Amino acid sequence: AVERVLEAKRKVETVVESKPRIVDEMEELAKQMEAEKMQKLQQVQSNSYLGDLKTDNSSTVEKMTSGVGGSWAEDVKSKNEIYRPANGGWGYFPRPKDISKAYGGGRKIGADVETTYEDELRKQKAIEETREKLKRYREKVGIEVQSEKDHADEIEEALAIGQRAMQRGVYGAAVSALEKVTKWCSTNSKVGGQVFLELAMAYEAVGRTNEAIQVYTALSTSRMEDIKFNAKRLLLGIEAMQFMREEAKIEAFSRKKVSQTFIDTTGLGNIAENFDVRYNTAYIDLDRKSGYYRKLTESVVRSIREARQILLAATDSSEVERTKVIQALRSIDRSFSNSLEEEIKRKEPKPEPIAIMNGVPIVSAEEERKSTTLGLDSFNLGDISQIMENIEGAWKLQLIADNKGDGVNFFNKTLAWQNFDIGGMRYKASGPYGFLSLSQSGTFNIDQEQRIITRSEVEKDGSASFFLDVYSSSLTGPIAAVNLQQQIISVDSELLVTRKVLPKEKLGDTVRGYFSVWRRAQGPFLEQMS
Repeated sequence: AVERVLEAKRKVETVVESKPRIVDEMEELAKQMEAEKMQKLQQVQSNSYLGDLKTDNSSTVEKMTSGVGGSWAEDVKSKNEIYRPANGGWGYFPRPKDISKAYGGGRKIGADVETTYEDELRKQKAIEETREKLKRYREKVGIEVQSEKDHADEIEEALAIGQRAMQRGVYGAAVSALEKVTKWCSTNSKVGGQVFLELAMAYEAVGRTNEAIQVYTALSTSRMEDIKFNAKRLLLGIEAMQFMREEAKIEAFSRKKVSQTFIDTTGLGNIAENFDVRYNTAYIDLDRKSGYYRKLTESVVRSIREARQILLAATDSSEVERTKVIQALRSIDRSFSNSLEEEIKRKEPKPEPIAIMNGVPIVSAEEERKSTTLGLDSFNLGDISQIMENIEGAWKLQLIADNKGDGVNFFNKTLAWQNFDIGGMRYKASGPYGFLSLSQSGTFNIDQEQRIITRSEVEKDGSASFFLDVYSSSLTGPIAAVNLQQQIISVDSELLVTRKVLPKEKLGDTVRGYFSVWRRAQGPFLEQMS
């Protein structure tokens, strides 16, 4: 240990002794460089091309630069005033005391380039082209909108009305005022962004959250930074409220959300609607006495699927009770009426939207349906092309029923039929009228909206043709099922169900022969028809 200490001490002494030697070498090198610099300066002053150089140290020499151009005056006196920094951290070599003064620094050195008139014109043209491109770009992205300039007064007035209405709590007036000027505004402009931001806040205030979200989402990509910042902040507020209302209130919501998503996707939440566990009580006649009500309750129809199965089995009075047949027909009738009403509402022309955002209407988003697929208990209305395809061919009359009660007449053993030819839009029909018979043919048409069959150019043949002309308003039986105006309420590959076209005020009473059920003709029956 003592030897190691002594060895370390000797190394330290060696380093200390070598340090003055290194400093002396640096000083010697600096003196040599200074002597060389002075020698070169004396050679320059003695050159012949500098004959006009003054001998005093205050003279200057004009020199041209090799880079940008121009000239600078060298101050020899200032250049000769050199010094060597005492602190080696900034460099130990000599330098002028004032570098800027010695080498002409701090002056504006120009290129001394003379431009012609054509150059100025070319420069001005380039500037104008750049301005025009910037203008087209700003118009393209909606930063500058000509319609906003043309209708500046209306927009300013709408903004003032909207802001005052919001302050006073009259949110509907703010929405009405701002929607009228949206067709002139852009979400990317300063004025237009302010209009849409005020409109979105008004939408949110009146409870039209879906429209507010649409506007906030569009403004979140605006070219105006302040508009974009406020829109994102307000949109985040709506999302937070929806999260707290719909998700955070559920205990352990993350786990239950997964299970609920699975239930919604698979339809397990509404699985009971697809099976016979619910009573279709909307089709029970409650106007009768309690005894009749009990009778209908025993014959209740629970679903559209069950109603179709009842009609397929109702070939004779011994197969299905008459009351149950009418309940099945009423179930289909009600479903058809509701579906037809919804279809007509969907096809009604929508009013032209007032609020326009970047050329696209701000549409009120309807609430999503719980189920987007048709279940086993859903009624498929079908379009006119499907009806035409299904109605093609021969049909045999199976039964005729009243609109309520238990009045059902079966015609399974009677030769009553009709045949539709979609290619030529013609029909043929035949059936009994009491002890007489009637055959007829002609053209037909089906109304695309109401599904009503209309017949024209009718040619009659048979012993009952006279009664068809005389008693056309009081026909009954198979002849009435063909010649009175009928509306198709259901048609598929096996069944065709129609009903009489009557005014609504007459449907409150019992209507004889209101429903007609036809069965697809097959096998031996087709031979009888021929």
